[in-house]
Amino acid sequence: MTGSTSTQTGALLKAFLRHPTKVGAVCPSSPALCRVITSEAKLESAKVIVELGPGTGVFTAEILKKKQAATDFLAFELDTRLYGQLCSRFGAQYFRNQSAEAIGEALRENHLKRADVIISGLPWAVFPGALQDSILTAVYDNLAEEGTFCTFAYLQSALLPKAQRFRRRLNELFDDVQASPIVWRNFPPAFVYRCRKTN
Repeated sequence: MTGSTSTQTGALLKAFLRHPTKVGAVCPSSPALCRVITSEAKLESAKVIVELGPGTGVFTAEILKKKQAATDFLAFELDTRLYGQLCSRFGAQYFRNQSAEAIGEALRENHLKRADVIISGLPWAVFPGALQDSILTAVYDNLAEEGTFCTFAYLQSALLPKAQRFRRRLNELFDDVQASPIVWRNFPPAFVYRCRKTN
């Protein structure tokens, strides 16, 4: 484990211990999962990108690497310590210490249109149904026509009632929902949901 990875894992573990019902992982997503979720999202052609729950910034780093220079990017991290670390690492202009439900408000405050891509690292399987619904409604309402929403689920929790409920809600909201092959080179193994808004 490299020093950077060790630091990220330590930060995420501390956040998990502080808020186990809000932080769903004890170690950062792997480079393999990062590549899958960002490749599914077609970041290169997006004008506005939103990230939900960036945690230690594993997805953030790849988003900033792949997006066009003129593309606007906003990320929402509710954990105060992780938020501070993200601001220090990437620049405070990208981050909001707010709930993911505030997507629309933040886009309007920044004079931005709906997002072409929304990428989420949120722990949907630990969220109560009402919170799943309120965040997913904010995602759908603030996603552009033909926009893409990408998130992931851990294989071992996919059959849990809250995870099954989340999958049903994706199918109810979005016109096209696809699941990637399992990313075995992640701990725990995971897969990516790619959801398209087509009407």
